[in-house]
Amino acid sequence: MSAIRLATRYAKSIIGLAQEKGELENLYKDISDLRTDLDTSQPLRTFFKNPIINPSKKLKTVEALYKGKVSDLTYSFYEIIVKKRRELYLPEIADAVVEQYNQINGVLAAHVTTAVPMSPEMVEKIKKFVSAKAGNPKNINLEAEVDESLIGGFILKYEDKLYDSSVASKLRELRKSFSEN
Repeated sequence: MSAIRLATRYAKSIIGLAQEKGELENLYKDISDLRTDLDTSQPLRTFFKNPIINPSKKLKTVEALYKGKVSDLTYSFYEIIVKKRRELYLPEIADAVVEQYNQINGVLAAHVTTAVPMSPEMVEKIKKFVSAKAGNPKNINLEAEVDESLIGGFILKYEDKLYDSSVASKLRELRKSFSEN
């Protein structure tokens, strides 16, 4: 089974249970914190991906890190994932939970990369652009990133769309055009 299918199934299960119990917001917060932990800690990612480490040791680590700090539902979910030896897929599962939460709440996730930090006015313009193109979602969660190698312009990603209006991209196109002629 592919990682995406597996993650989607686990996410769908926990989202459904959280909705039944009225704990969807708690689950979202806990899973978002897990994503942050996994994104910022290479040793934690490596620990969970290591197949040699005994699941009981991984369970003790999950207990030390999360017991009492996350909801009981979330903690039980983490335990199940480790007991089923699916901790390797924690990043994908966390992403799938966030994606499904966003769908339920009408939140559109977008990511913009610019060469320089954006002004608040520019952030609003990008949000309006995305809103108009995506059918006016209830809310837009815009993540911004700075990458000086773009030279200028921006790269915008949302849903399955990509708008690349960076200077670096235009230079690559020119270079390719010149090399073909």
